[in-house]
Order: sequence, then structure tokens, then C-alpha cells
Amino acid sequence: MLQYHADSVSIVCAVKCATTVGVNAYGEATGTRDCKVSCGNLTIVPGVKEIKNMEFETTRSLLAFKDILLDRYGTSDFMWMSQGWQPHVAYLHTLKTNPQKIKRDVLQSPRVQHVIEKASEEEHVPKEELCKTVKSILDEIGYNRQMPVIRWLGLLLLKVLKRTCSSLYVNETSINRVLSMMGDNPVIFAPSHRSYGDFILMSYVCFHYKIEIPAIAAGMDFHSMWLMGRVLRDCCAFFMRRSFGSDKLYWTIFSEYVQKLVTDGEAPVEFFIEGTRSRTAKSLMPKFGFLSMTLVPFLTGRVPDITIVPINISYDRTLEEVLFAYELLGVPKPKESTSGLIKALNMLNERYGKVHIDFAEPMSVRDLFQSSGLHRVQPTPESPQVQHTLSADEMAFCVELAHRVVQQQRCHSVISAFNLISIILNNSVLEGTGPPPVNEVVANVSWLKSVMEMLGALIDIQGGPAGVEAAVKNAIAVHNSLVTLTPTNHLKLVKVHTAAYKTDPAKLKGHSLSEQTMDVAVPMVMLQHYLNPCLHYLIGPAMVTLIMWHLDDAVEVSKEDVFRKFIFLRSLFAYEFALCAAWAEKEFEDSVKQLEVLSVVEPVSSDRLKLGNHRKLQILLLNLLQPFLEGYLTVCQLLHQTASAPCSERKLLKSTQKKVEELLTSGVILHPYSLSLDMHASALQALTSLRAVNRLKRNGVVEYQAQTRKLLEVTQKLGVSNSLNYCPKYMKSCVMWIDPYKYHQLLMILAFPVKMNITLTKKKMHKEICASLSSSTFCKACGNIYGISNLPQSFHDSKTLELHTTGLGIAVHALDSLFADAHLCC
Repeated sequence: MLQYHADSVSIVCAVKCATTVGVNAYGEATGTRDCKVSCGNLTIVPGVKEIKNMEFETTRSLLAFKDILLDRYGTSDFMWMSQGWQPHVAYLHTLKTNPQKIKRDVLQSPRVQHVIEKASEEEHVPKEELCKTVKSILDEIGYNRQMPVIRWLGLLLLKVLKRTCSSLYVNETSINRVLSMMGDNPVIFAPSHRSYGDFILMSYVCFHYKIEIPAIAAGMDFHSMWLMGRVLRDCCAFFMRRSFGSDKLYWTIFSEYVQKLVTDGEAPVEFFIEGTRSRTAKSLMPKFGFLSMTLVPFLTGRVPDITIVPINISYDRTLEEVLFAYELLGVPKPKESTSGLIKALNMLNERYGKVHIDFAEPMSVRDLFQSSGLHRVQPTPESPQVQHTLSADEMAFCVELAHRVVQQQRCHSVISAFNLISIILNNSVLEGTGPPPVNEVVANVSWLKSVMEMLGALIDIQGGPAGVEAAVKNAIAVHNSLVTLTPTNHLKLVKVHTAAYKTDPAKLKGHSLSEQTMDVAVPMVMLQHYLNPCLHYLIGPAMVTLIMWHLDDAVEVSKEDVFRKFIFLRSLFAYEFALCAAWAEKEFEDSVKQLEVLSVVEPVSSDRLKLGNHRKLQILLLNLLQPFLEGYLTVCQLLHQTASAPCSERKLLKSTQKKVEELLTSGVILHPYSLSLDMHASALQALTSLRAVNRLKRNGVVEYQAQTRKLLEVTQKLGVSNSLNYCPKYMKSCVMWIDPYKYHQLLMILAFPVKMNITLTKKKMHKEICASLSSSTFCKACGNIYGISNLPQSFHDSKTLELHTTGLGIAVHALDSLFADAHLCC
């Protein structure tokens, strides 16, 4: 066992545990790779010079993480937070600066002075008054660094962490790599953003490793909080408005302030590239405004390089899990306030498990810029009239850089046991098999762990079967507000919704959902929150599986055809899963290779594929996509019906959520996560990008208008035919008691037909249904080999259809609306 000490650094090599490289149709291993462990232990006193000479292992391992809370037990927290402070700085300067000097330099900068003079002339306002306005804005924006406040807040945080978290793990190998690269140029920290606790944790980690406390970009929500706004400012937070609009003066002041932090500041600059907390625990599409501001000093030659460090913060349990579920369902978030913070202190009586923080490999903007074939402008004296505007090539570089940051954040996540449990519970809900026995959950977690590791995930489960069982039991205990064990030892969701969250319907962002819907939806949306971090590893393979699922096992398909459909699905879900269009081909090839190893698909030749025999994983992957397919299809249908004329975004979201609730109640839609307003908004963004709808803005109100032909094309590619109008309508027409495997085969045949533009006539559906259920069925009414046994004569009148296959009884009740324009196949 490796021993870690507060004043030493341990370097460990890669650790690769035995990993499943092949599975059969039942998910059983058919081969393993040998486990190779080679560890070295080097003890040194941390320091910039010493650390610069260290070599770092790039393979991720749980052994690289250290619990930095462990050393705080049995010692004085007060003494720890009172220690001497000589931090490593991000960018060494001959002349020291401070927060007040930075504000003065911004006010006196040629660019700000030029804007003041211009505004004075245009608005006929004395320069003195405008200078006061600028000072007021800088006071609103600017940060302070008050070490006594930082120490007291750190002391409070330590008390809270010890009470609520079992561990705070930091990848020491990765943070030492960051330390080794600091000093020569500005450093920017870009953490993932899943909780309000992110920036406080980041500051504590920096304090622990003696890194200068970063200057942190924060929203104005915190600025207005009594006392807390001041405390956060004293802890190095600087504040930015959510929208600058057409306020050129504010934009100039803020951008100049950010650039001064980059060029003159010694502390790292920290910002959240997603712009806001992700309520879904999925990565959000990156925002480019702040990043582009930080790049200007490099692009104009004022700094030699900029180091960007993507950081992932993974929580076993998210503090705001319930609030996030309600927000996704349309309940507005409570306004940030100090009183609200005090009321939330009762959360401190609950357990939140572990937190993992991992620093990705630092990115050199200079190296990435040169590898893109671009060149910086030559350094010139600063001109007040000229503000550097990013060229098209520079903006494209900024966009790809932002996606790289998000990608690295996701690649450095740590997947918990409950993340895997969430996938398993989600799967059992959709299959309708009821709460699974806990021993079955443990077995499936073990299987899914091997699958996720094959896909590159780092799973926080150590040891063999006993380790898996212990991790599952601990996860159930940590998440006892969402799951519980029944007296028969089955794992089920608990009721979460309470009357305390009732809101005035006029204040809702979406439709006013019924209490019955909320009872079902809130726990399922919370469950999806913990499933979503896994989707980074699974979404590509799931889309390829969906495309191929409609094919019979023996049917071959060209990779080119699969890739073409993959591009469509990926474009449709680009905003849902924060996908970069430039990486589509590589991600497709990676997904196919992964599916081949997992026996989900099989290569027939270098350019042809067929479905493999790993049914269990195929169905699981399809179930992961189900809520998104249902939600997006509903948005498409509603746009067809209501958006021939411009319709406001707010009205569309309300109408879509209302429609989803109706379909959910009637059994057409199976997953309550389809109610998510974030999903509907992402669908609108994607459809706008695909030019299926036009996005308009009139008098400050965002409106959408459907482009009927293009929208119909998109909808058809999702499996909607002209005769059915809406793919799940068939499922609305059927109440089925059916084997889950056959059910999902039928669903996907209807959701993604082989030929995108076919019309599913009654005859076609009759054949597809029966073929999907059993190759041995036949129609006694007409003798068709695709027919259905025991077809009663009453079918012609009542539209009631009874299906029987070997050992399986199925009842399907078809409504008149399904066959309004059709005739019996026979």
C-alpha cells in the first residue's frame, strides 16, 4: 500500500486491472487482459524546481487520488487554516500587483478612456460623471483578496465537509503536473460546474496545495446576497452580468478587466466554461465569450502563452439534486439569498459520500494554435481605437478549444457505484420488470463496471465481488432519499415529491403538471441525473446500436450507411450531449470499434457490419436513448401542429410539456425524463441548427417558426411516416404484455425503419410486428407466414388483435385511429 504524507509526493505508475475484452450474448467474459502493476515511490519536498523535474504518468488510476480530508481528522482545523502562506503563483511578474491596482489600471487604460470620451461626446455627459460610472462598475466587478476571510471560510468548509462527506479525493499526480508548469505564463482553471460548491471546493484545494487562490468569475446572483456577496468577493470572486446586451461601456470595462487579470495578475483565473450549473449532470454546450476575452492577450502578443487546465469535479451525491429535478420540470429556482442559504443548512444532516477532483493535462494555447496552422498578429503599441476582434479562423479555434476543455472535463470524471445503479434501475423501469433484487443489482453493477472500463471510464469500485457488493450497499445508504430496499430486499425508488414544492402556476416555466405526474417524474428525473454522467462513454455506441437495431441479425449493412445516419442523429443530439461536429468521424470509428469488442456489432468485412449477439447490452443502450427519442419526437410533432406561424419559446415549452404529460399518462411515452424543459430547449436549438425551424427575436421575445418541409424530413428520419404522423402513436394504440427484449425490438423497428421515408401501412406493420415477435408465427386468417396465430373473426370489427407465440401470450388492443385509413393485410 502506498503511504502518502502531508509533506511528500508519491509518484505511481499506471495500474491496469484485469479488463474484460470480450463478452458473449449473456454479458459473460470470454477473455481477459493480464493485470500489470509496477509502482515506484519517490519522496521529495514539493517545490516548483523539484516538481518541474518529475515525470508524470498519464494513465488514470484510483491510486493517484489522495483523500485530503483524511489528514484533517485528529488535528486542529484552526491551526491548519492558520498556517503560513507562501503560495505558488501562476504567472511571475517583476512588479507585483493587487486587486485595487488592477481596477485603477483598467480605468486608466487607453481603450476605456477612449470609450469614455466617445460616450461623453455622443450622450453629452461630462467625462467626470462617466468616470464615476466606470468606477462604480469596476467596484461591482472587482475582486478582493482578504486572507483572514479566506481562512475563516475555509475553516467553516472543513467543518461542513467532515460532517457531510466521507472523502475529498484529489488526483495528486495531476495537480503536481499543473504545479510544474506554473510561473512562466498565465494559467486558467476551467472546472466542470455541477453544484454551487464547485468554486468553494476549488479554492480549498488550491489552499491545500499552496496555489494562489484563483480569481473566480461568478454570476451576479451571488452579488446581491447580503453578507455572502461581500464574503465571496473577499475570497477572490469577481462578478459578471449574465448578459451585456448592447451596453458597450460595460462590455469594454469587463473585457479589459479580464485581460488585465490575464496579463498582470499572479493568480490563476477560474471560470466555468459551461456558463452555469448543469442541472442534468451532463456537460452543457460551452460558452465562448469569456474564453475569447482571455485569448486576446495571447492573440495580440501580450503574453507568450496561456495554460488552460480543464478540471472535473465528480460528486457521489449532488447537494441540489431535488432542486435540479424540480427546475427541469419547470419549477423556478429559488432566488439566491443568505436566508435561503441558512434554511438549506438542514441538508448538512445528510450524507453526500465522496467527491473526486481531477486536473486534466494542461493545454498550451500556443501549441494548439500553432498546430492549427494559425499565426498571431505581431505585438504593436496598444491603440485605443482598435479593439482586437477575433477573425473567423481565430473564432473557429476558440470554439474547438472550448469543446476540447469540455471533452477533457468529461474524460476525467470518476464514475460512482450509484451512477451504474442508476443505469440498472432505469433499465428495469423501462422493461417493466419491477424493482430488482439487490443481489441482481450487484451482479449487474459488476458486469456494467467491466463494460464501462472497456469504454475508458474510471470506476470508483475497488476489489472483486466483495468490493462491488460493499460499494452498492454504501451507495444505497448515501442515496437513501431516492432509493430504498423493500422487506424482500428489492431496490426501488422512493416518493420524493411533497407539497412544499407547490408553486403558483403563473410562475412556472412550463406546464402545470398534475400531482400524480410529479409523484412519478421527480424521482425518475433525479435518477436520470445520476445516470447522465455515464452518457459521455455510452452515447456514441448507443446511437450506432440504435441505427443497426432494426436489422435482422443476419443482415449486413455498409459502414457508410451507418455513418450517414449516425451524422444525422449526432447533429440532432448535438446540444443535448455537447457534441463537436468536427470530431464526428473519429467518434463514429471509436464507437464501432468499442461495439465490436463488446460483441454488440460484428465486422463482416472492412466496410460492412452486422449486429452481434450481446442482446443484454444492446437493449440497455437503446433504453438510454429512449427518453431523448420520445422527447424530441414530441417537440417535432408539436412544431408541425402549432408553429406554422411564429410561436414564443415560452409558449412552445409549455405546450410541449403538456403534450408529453398527456402521452405519458396514456402510456405512449414511457420515461418521465421526456418532460425535461432543458431537453425541449436543446431540441429547439438542434432543430434551428438543422434549419428545421427559424429562431426569431422580436421586442426581446424569442420565437420559433417551423420550416415544414425540412421539419418533416427530420421527423421522418426519426421514424415518423406520413400515415402515422407520430411514431409513438402506434405504442399509444397498443397495450402490450410482452417480453422486454421483443418489446424493444418492436419499438425500435417502428422508431427507426430500415428505409427512412417508408410509409408504415397496416400491412407493413402487421408483418413487422409479427416478424419481430417470432419467426414461427403465422396468420390463420390468411396463411401469411408473417401473420398472427389465433386471429379472431371479431378483429375485422373491433380492431382487437390477440397474439400468441411459443410460450408467450401477448394481447394487443389496437384503436380505430391507428387503422383509420388502412385495410387488413389479408
